[in-house]
Amino acid sequence: MKEFYTVGEVSKIFNLSTPTLRYYDSIKLLSPWKSGENGYRYYSKAQFEIISMICFMRSLGTPIKRLKQILNEENADGIRKELQRYTKETDRKIEELKRLKKKALNFSRNIVDSCDAPFVRLEETPAFYLMCKPFGSEDELDIEEILNANKSASKWAMSAGIISTITRENLLSGNFHTYEKYGYLSEEKYPSENPYTETIDPRICVTANMKINTVEHFEADEIYGKIMTYIKDKGMKITGPAIERNILDLYSGNRFNPVMFFKIYIPVTI
Repeated sequence: MKEFYTVGEVSKIFNLSTPTLRYYDSIKLLSPWKSGENGYRYYSKAQFEIISMICFMRSLGTPIKRLKQILNEENADGIRKELQRYTKETDRKIEELKRLKKKALNFSRNIVDSCDAPFVRLEETPAFYLMCKPFGSEDELDIEEILNANKSASKWAMSAGIISTITRENLLSGNFHTYEKYGYLSEEKYPSENPYTETIDPRICVTANMKINTVEHFEADEIYGKIMTYIKDKGMKITGPAIERNILDLYSGNRFNPVMFFKIYIPVTI
């Protein structure tokens, strides 16, 4: 193995661009070992370990300013602390990726379930976590009011479904367009409790898919009618409000009137 290497050779060995090496030289982070009589500048193989460490620490996201400090320390404390920082940050990212994967799986399952599954059926639903409020006479969909009660809720809400509820009394009277509450629903627990949070334990529900093509939601009456007939024919009793969960909206060529896919949950006793 030879002793000295040109900028181009070091660039190929460590997969560093020559502009990057020249920049490191200009800021005194890493400079060639010597200059030859031909005007070329050479790195020594004795620098390979520190070049490797610079490459590694930069791959961990260590800022150049911090790296210069670390390299000029007389002990390994700086390196150790930087590695601890990276380890903690990596653990945080891993947990975030796991959370996003779980959300993606839930979202995918809900889309398939809402678009492709049989129409009306009986199923045991998982625990649901709601963040919702009663409808008001003004600005009924003030979603921000719900989120502002919990600053960490915005990320949670990104994968939660928008929901509305219909009281048992309105269901029984056939009033399917008067809503009690609105907000968010997810299978993932909300970050922390606030005045709008609510947990629904696993339970038996009659569920149905609903595809809406009209602004007025005319399709809802027919679908709810079939659900109520199913409940009556099976001799079941409604035990709580219906949850109307928005699963997916698609422009379908008209962004002012998208096609909306919903899933309806009505808790019952068998």
